[in-house]
Amino acid sequence: MSEQRRNVVSRLLGGLLVFWHKLVGRRGPVGRRVRKDRPYVVTIIPAHNEETSIGATLESLFSQTRQPDLVVVAADNCSDRTVEVASSYQRRGVVVFETVDNKYRKVGALTQAWQRYAKDADFVLGIDADTILAPSSLQELEDEMVENVAIGGLMARYTFDQGLATGWFSRLLVRLQRLEFTGWTMDILRRQRRTYVLGGQATLFRGEALRQVTEHNKRNGPWSVNSQVEDMELTWRLGELGWETLCSATARAYVGPMLTFRAFWAQRRKWDGGITQTLLANGINKQTAYPWRLQAKTLLDASIRFMFFGLLILALLRGSWVWFWVWAIPPVLAMLLNLRTVLRTPHRSTADIVVAVTLVGSELYLMVRIATWVVSWVHAILGIRKDGWAAQYRAEGKA
Repeated sequence: MSEQRRNVVSRLLGGLLVFWHKLVGRRGPVGRRVRKDRPYVVTIIPAHNEETSIGATLESLFSQTRQPDLVVVAADNCSDRTVEVASSYQRRGVVVFETVDNKYRKVGALTQAWQRYAKDADFVLGIDADTILAPSSLQELEDEMVENVAIGGLMARYTFDQGLATGWFSRLLVRLQRLEFTGWTMDILRRQRRTYVLGGQATLFRGEALRQVTEHNKRNGPWSVNSQVEDMELTWRLGELGWETLCSATARAYVGPMLTFRAFWAQRRKWDGGITQTLLANGINKQTAYPWRLQAKTLLDASIRFMFFGLLILALLRGSWVWFWVWAIPPVLAMLLNLRTVLRTPHRSTADIVVAVTLVGSELYLMVRIATWVVSWVHAILGIRKDGWAAQYRAEGKA
């Protein structure tokens, strides 16, 4: 079957499936009649060249204790077998939707799929094509949102599967990403689970909240085409309208890690560049106050390290360097903080603990994060704008 004919058939089947849901009272992804006394949940999976991971993501959805009522794969400009792999799940009710004239990458794919399949849904689960949900995640997310009607978006707790790494450097990089995300989650928990960004890797949104954001901001969909951190921008828009944006206390998702330095750099440059541009566009207000504090913290981290290395080099050149044991206090405190974090990391191993307490890996990791942050701010000050999505696709081999 030609690509054009397959696209036409896929859209026809998708339209028929949505019509059938409305006609017979909504049927689930494997043909079961959905109870009318429970919310109608649509899952949207934006996918660009994800042939190696989309199958596992779909399998995790069909392994849920509470399965979504409709699963839509929004295939965006794919040049690999993503559409073919996803289409093999059509017999289980998956709709494979190929974007049309999409110029806005992930945001465009999400918007087109939302308009066509999820605009009237009670809940919309946004999930990346390389994310694996724990079996009870969707049920736990839905239960909390049903109980608390003030929640506009509820994000799963993220970690990474260490088994995806191959090679010593890749394994080290994934361990450090796991440690970073655990620290990020702990920070959110200290803030009563309030989050300034509902990560697009796995978040359940209230349909009413998404419709309000779309209408209030006069958009084609909830997500902004002008931001490279569309999930963060949407979180702020939800907060402005009075919706709570929280992280789940129990639901877990295993997201796709960056396995090479090039891919990691490109991802963080996109994130930091997008955050910088979005903060400058929104100024300082209730929604952006905490992200601005994090920017100040990164500036402090960078300043301390620049001054330390500068003074150390100067002292060595002058021959005036003398060791004092009091200088050991900051590294010891850092080791204890890293130990506390790694002990909260799910599925931790002895290697995770060693990497955390030896500090070398985590300090180098932080220096790289500072470097991407500095480059992003320099570009923002100079007015340089780059397509972060394109750079990340190239780095991951998905261009």
